[in-house]
Amino acid sequence: MSRRLPPLPQLRSFEAAAQVLSFKKAAQDLNVTPSAVSHAVLALEDYLGVKLFHRIASAKRKDHALMLSDAGNILQHSLMRSFDDIEEAVKSVMAQGAADILTVACAPIFAKSWLMPRLHRFVATHPDVNIRINSTLNPSESLYGGFDVGLMYGRGVWPDQISQILFSETMVPVCSPALIQFNQRLDKPQDLVHHTLIHSEARLVTWSMWLENAGVRGINPAKGLHFNRSALAIDAALNGLGVVLEGRTAVQDELNKGNLIMPFEGPLLPDQNDGYYLTYRTGRGDVPKVAVFREWVLNEVAMQKQ
Repeated sequence: MSRRLPPLPQLRSFEAAAQVLSFKKAAQDLNVTPSAVSHAVLALEDYLGVKLFHRIASAKRKDHALMLSDAGNILQHSLMRSFDDIEEAVKSVMAQGAADILTVACAPIFAKSWLMPRLHRFVATHPDVNIRINSTLNPSESLYGGFDVGLMYGRGVWPDQISQILFSETMVPVCSPALIQFNQRLDKPQDLVHHTLIHSEARLVTWSMWLENAGVRGINPAKGLHFNRSALAIDAALNGLGVVLEGRTAVQDELNKGNLIMPFEGPLLPDQNDGYYLTYRTGRGDVPKVAVFREWVLNEVAMQKQ
């Protein structure tokens, strides 16, 4: 249906000026010049064939003081209601758009090493689900920041959350195959004395603890390269910079590809922070987008463990 309406910018300029009774202040609100507001209002008055403002000259002001005419009052009240309705409709539509997105909070190394190599399968089977991935090391921040599902690292106990264990993490020493091709032998834990230790400070199990459990003496457990993120520590190992002590889950794909190896048998220490969990807020498990993603993650984990 065709509507006989003046241009929207003219209506918006009038409504802004009517609220503050000033072209200058309205221009500041609209981020335009006062002249632009004045011309828009004049054009609207020409279109309607009525005066919307009484312009009152003042010796104390460079511009004219404004006062709404009777027609201006009628139009202002109607436009305020209409613009309020439009604003609410826009907010509602934007909220609906946000509701259609599945937001997944994920530990950074788990996102990089486990989720990213598999996510294409979820996208292929659920093309109607839009996904946002937010990586975070802080479970509390993730679970209370508007996230639908968490793939988090911890002990699995968070307030108001349902948690399902995915993997219990075990710490293992790994390195690039190139490291032992071109450097000193690395057949047993004691051979670490000839190599650089790579430390992932995000982990609670340290080289000191691992070496003690392996019965290794004569190695300074603090030597080597230190990184505050597991992903950086693993990248250092991939580039042949040394031997990293990392979680088996975090390095499993690189082990499968042959990019990393476990050079010798040694103690398999459970990480004191337990493992990786799938989490979601209590009462939200049956929300369709949460349910399909949870089912997919659990199926992927089951296939990996076969």
